[in-house]
Amino acid sequence: MATHLDDPRIVEFDVRTDEMLVNMGPQHPSTHGVLRLVLRTDGEIVSEVTPHIGYLHRCAEKIGENLTPRQWIPYTDRMDYLAAMNMNLGWALTVEKLMKLELTEKAKHLRVIIAEMGRIASHLVGMGAYGLDLGTFSPFLYAFREREKILD
Repeated sequence: MATHLDDPRIVEFDVRTDEMLVNMGPQHPSTHGVLRLVLRTDGEIVSEVTPHIGYLHRCAEKIGENLTPRQWIPYTDRMDYLAAMNMNLGWALTVEKLMKLELTEKAKHLRVIIAEMGRIASHLVGMGAYGLDLGTFSPFLYAFREREKILD
């Protein structure tokens, strides 16, 4: 039985490719994640991928060594741009525990409500951006409209 290799009309070319490294990223911090990928390619074939994470690292821990607990709060604000209160809450709970402080039930409930509203607002941004990735624009607008209600 004849195969396509026996067909005299088929010409095979000796294509030579060079292995090369291709950098993808890092992406901007306002995108869905900060990541750099180093790809090892041979022609159109990716043979190896090496991820590099941590491009938003700012040596915050070292900075925090020389600050008082109150001075550290602005740094925790910037650890999550969309729900800053949630990062502040983690730090505040740590300080309260170390200082053996006890808050009123009302304060605890208010903190949980505010943290949950921040989480929902953050998720709305994520879902709206996901809609954009899928090629839709209206869900993005609806998500941001609802987020604005929370932020007000």
